[in-house]
Amino acid sequence: MPLDTAAVRWAGLPENRFTFLNRTLHLPAPDWNRRYESHLWNYQLHYFEFAVWCARVWVERGEPRYWQACRALIESWLAQARPGQSDGWDAYPTSLRIVNWIYAYCLLAEHEAGTEFQTRWRTSIYQQLDFLSRHLEHHLLANHLLKNAKALVLGGLFFAHDRQGQHWLETGQQLLWREFDEQVLPDGGHYERAPMYHAQTLGDWLECFALLQAFGSLAKDKAEIAQRLRAMAEFLEAASYTDNTLALFNDSANTAETRPQPLLATAARVCGYAAGSAPTAFPQTGYFVWQSSDAREKLIVDAGPPSVAYNTAHAHCDLLSYELRFDGKPFIVDTGVHGYGGDPFRAYCRATRAHNTVQFDQREQSELWGTFRLARRAEVLAAAAQGDATAWQFRGAYRPYYDRNLTHQRLIQRRGTGEWVVTDTAQGSVVHEAESFIHIHPAIQVRQGHADGFVIECQTDTRSILIEPFGDVTSVSLTRGSTIPATRRAQQQAQGWYFPTFGSAQPNPVICFRYRPPMGTAFGYRIRTVT
Repeated sequence: MPLDTAAVRWAGLPENRFTFLNRTLHLPAPDWNRRYESHLWNYQLHYFEFAVWCARVWVERGEPRYWQACRALIESWLAQARPGQSDGWDAYPTSLRIVNWIYAYCLLAEHEAGTEFQTRWRTSIYQQLDFLSRHLEHHLLANHLLKNAKALVLGGLFFAHDRQGQHWLETGQQLLWREFDEQVLPDGGHYERAPMYHAQTLGDWLECFALLQAFGSLAKDKAEIAQRLRAMAEFLEAASYTDNTLALFNDSANTAETRPQPLLATAARVCGYAAGSAPTAFPQTGYFVWQSSDAREKLIVDAGPPSVAYNTAHAHCDLLSYELRFDGKPFIVDTGVHGYGGDPFRAYCRATRAHNTVQFDQREQSELWGTFRLARRAEVLAAAAQGDATAWQFRGAYRPYYDRNLTHQRLIQRRGTGEWVVTDTAQGSVVHEAESFIHIHPAIQVRQGHADGFVIECQTDTRSILIEPFGDVTSVSLTRGSTIPATRRAQQQAQGWYFPTFGSAQPNPVICFRYRPPMGTAFGYRIRTVT
């Protein structure tokens, strides 16, 4: 990453000002055993991601000021942070801190050569690796265990002269490639089905693959890994946009480490990925894509299972939801994710109404509880797409958790005229009310127009668009996030919030068409540009 890209974020380090998740705290003397702001914010503090940037500023620009501040923070962490008391000793932040400290250590090996600090710092990295090797997150698996494995691999390469280091390298590689086989689906998608975690895990595997080759330590078939990494890169290309942002399905937000373009550029160098080679259907992951030849108009549908069966931590009720872009800019958006434990928007962002899909009789698609829990879940029945450069259609269907006789079927069509038509039906059970939600990007001007009040007029900076419902429409509402969902009652209300990054809540217009659909009767809406 260019140094200037992160300069604004870390500019306050010399004064101990830390910005994570769009929230800045001034901590003149950080207490490394205390939890500030939130569990996730505290994790970010303990990652010491800034250590690599500070080291690079000294090495590449000859400016030691930031490193001196970082070194003081490392000193205080070494003196204070205690296992069992500090969030920093959880296996996940330990894994990220180990990697960041190893990179910073290597960058400054000559600058800090022979200092007492360097010895204590290296000793701590060794102790943290030893701790991590005995606290691997086998109970969480998924991206957590991958971070553990990556730390062991890098730690094993760093302490290659040491017998314990060789053991960490061997253990790390076994986990790394076992989880590669487990977590990467045949179509290249990551099994948590969240573009952000897909990007993050791709970055981790690319990094380890490149390092292990460079050190001559790769313990798996190079060609096979490269081929599957290319498939992962193709999925990332399909699930992202030309403005370097991600589709925000499930727990996804745009972060510095998951920006698509740097990852795809890295994939091109490391595994031979070729830009523009991505397919448009990912049947195992459940993603389907249509885009114009210049990629300025693009639709992505999420029609996969909520997540892998044994880890649903980052799943949302977003089956058959989609994102749509015109002129290279977002028009219909997914809500994304604002935060995790204790976050006031957590329940909302996972709910059915936070996505561009249909909710029947105010029941969720899957049974949500807690911060990361999902009990009974929706079952995907079908998903497929076909078409060409101008006309395309997607068909999908699922059963909600609460009624195995009820089937929601959705047809999304792009017609040769450029019109989009979304058609839904409910089959198998009586439905009293269907609410179809459409989340519009905050930058779009939206109002209810026309005499019947059911048609919605949208104005982007380049075009006027009408969204016209059809079927047995009973009402339409247009809301925008304006109430912090601090109470349970508020959380149950339809809201309009867009979370493009962690900690950023932008009120956005949300359309809700309400229908009273007889069984098997089609309802839905058209999206057409009028000027």
